[in-house]
Amino acid sequence: MGVLACYALDPDINLELQHGIPLETSWGTVFPMYHPAGGLHEPKKMLMIRNDWVRLGKYLKGKLKLSVDPYPDTDYREALPDELLEFPACNDYTFPLACDTESNRKREPFCLSYSFCPGTGRLIRAEDTETLSMFQAMLDHWEGPILFHNWMYDSHVVERMGLRFPHKRIVDTMVRAYHLGNLAQGLKALAYRLLGMRMSDFDDVVTPYSTPLCLSYLREAVNHEWPKPDEQTVRDPQGQWKLYKPQSMGTKLKRFLTDYSKHPDKDVFQAWDNWEDDHAQIEMVCGEWPGKSIEHVPMDKTIHYACRDADATLRLWPVLQGMTRQVRRKLSEHWED
Repeated sequence: MGVLACYALDPDINLELQHGIPLETSWGTVFPMYHPAGGLHEPKKMLMIRNDWVRLGKYLKGKLKLSVDPYPDTDYREALPDELLEFPACNDYTFPLACDTESNRKREPFCLSYSFCPGTGRLIRAEDTETLSMFQAMLDHWEGPILFHNWMYDSHVVERMGLRFPHKRIVDTMVRAYHLGNLAQGLKALAYRLLGMRMSDFDDVVTPYSTPLCLSYLREAVNHEWPKPDEQTVRDPQGQWKLYKPQSMGTKLKRFLTDYSKHPDKDVFQAWDNWEDDHAQIEMVCGEWPGKSIEHVPMDKTIHYACRDADATLRLWPVLQGMTRQVRRKLSEHWED
């Protein structure tokens, strides 16, 4: 019960995703739960804590049902104009359509993904104006719910892509999950707990491809002659004034790269954040910092990552609808039943 107890058994346990779900560890089977005291400090978690105890009872009786992904073989790919011309079949625009967006580091649109059938997903690049115009023509006829998970973010992205969504059709599944009160709001946690879907975090997808670019950037930067910063007058702990000589940018870069060569697990992005006051100076000489960006990821991996979000949102919708119908009929512990 609680983060520390779970960490002691297995550092990889993620309570948000895995509370109330039996797991196999080197210690045997464990049943991670939120600590009961968490409900006193954070009352909104009381429902989740109560649900964990109900799930534990079901598990001990052999009656706990665990979600299993019914679509292990997915169909995720880039959308083609001809495909949109033929969709939807029989001009039926009444079923749910789930959408998601991805942005680059500058928050400029990178792609739109959508799903209309569980286990499938399609991606449209932001620069593919032909396919986007065909998608817009389809939206203009849409009569069913259009699902987004966090529409407040996606609305600005699709607007910059030139798309006009019928606002009366928009359903935000994150808001629906929040209103139910006993669920996480993150799509990945919801998909894992309610659908049995495993999804990758943004950092897990992007970091392996952005890190080499950022290291190259810093190695190039260390070769420049950086001016020595001016001495500063500061007070010491005893209140006496003294001269302080700040490290030059060259020294900071050399020290980080030396440490990185000894400890390759060091966070290059955290190091950059620590030099916030020097960003403008470095970028003036070396150009823009690459940072973490979906643009660095190979397209096949980007397609899977982006389409899976839309697919999960589509699959989540009927589950949330079913729970909503149970709000006045059953206690929240039994909504999933």
